[in-house]
Amino acid sequence: MTDLVDFFLHLATIEGTSLAERKVADEVTSILRKAGIRVVEDGSAAVLGGDSGNLLCFPPHYNPDHPAIMLTAHLDTIQSTANLKPIVDAGSIRSDGSTILGGDNRLGLSALVRLLVDAAGDEVPCRNFFIVFTVGEEAGLYGADAIDLFPYNPSWAYVFDCSKRPGIYIRESVGLHAFTAQFIGKSAHSGVAPEEGISAIQLASKAIANLRLGRIDVETTANIGKIHGGEAVNAIPAKVTVDGEVRSFSPDRIRQQLSLIEQTMRDSLGGTGALLFSEQQDFAPYSLSREAPMILELEQAMRKVGLTPQPIRYTGGSDANKYNARGIPAVNIGIGAQKPHSHEEFFLIEDLVKTHELAHELIRVKE
Repeated sequence: MTDLVDFFLHLATIEGTSLAERKVADEVTSILRKAGIRVVEDGSAAVLGGDSGNLLCFPPHYNPDHPAIMLTAHLDTIQSTANLKPIVDAGSIRSDGSTILGGDNRLGLSALVRLLVDAAGDEVPCRNFFIVFTVGEEAGLYGADAIDLFPYNPSWAYVFDCSKRPGIYIRESVGLHAFTAQFIGKSAHSGVAPEEGISAIQLASKAIANLRLGRIDVETTANIGKIHGGEAVNAIPAKVTVDGEVRSFSPDRIRQQLSLIEQTMRDSLGGTGALLFSEQQDFAPYSLSREAPMILELEQAMRKVGLTPQPIRYTGGSDANKYNARGIPAVNIGIGAQKPHSHEEFFLIEDLVKTHELAHELIRVKE
């Protein structure tokens, strides 16, 4: 347990926000290569505009000619942890409240780095597996979207990144489409000739007021998250841009809701101004069968380490969504990094231990 805590404390304080993961990538690479692990950095940095690529990590026994299990976590944190002051007590680890802890995803990262170090020197037979550490997850699942995994023959992937406690896993996850609506009015001096202008802010306000937002139904949510536009208080604003999202477990419901949002916005114009509307998929939903081999093996491994399997539906996304969309079955697993992205973030040390034990069990040769 002490070694696991030390691994986390060491990695947690290394700078590594999205697309700026160089320092933490270098440290992980150094640790693993010293242990005899082959580490390959892909070329995603050039594609994504970051300073580090994804890390693909192969234990000595890995054989690319045979199907392999993939385990994965991400290198980046949502905010900087360079000034993290961790507080460790008898049962938990948290920050002092001035920064995030970075348990998302340094908890998953430290458990899997430790697993690789163990596997390199472990005499216990392991299954064919490799581990991937992605970049840019917090900014938009960028690393998982850019990585080419098929040369490495993954059968399926276990993603160690869910904030729920160990034993819980995300069997069904929503998809997300982002949309941008630009309202076009007409500029004019607001004091001298206001009647000559068309306020884009007013157009956007009427449109948003007519929308149904929040929880639409049990499958679907919609949100407006950003509004920006206008130039000066004495000018009628000619352009306003509104950014939002739709999430649902159903691709059809996403399309229906996006169509409804666009039509409602156009109808609200009342014959004045104009609207430019665009949308793009951020990530697709996934749903895994309870009888899928990867799920059966996951639940068996959980029981072996004293956990009770609890499949859930979840309204957040992860690298697992990207892998599933590309034909690699993937499931996001609870690791217990609670209250992520906040200065109140913490995890229980017993959850770090169970996460590590579960990872070991997943790669153990089945009897």
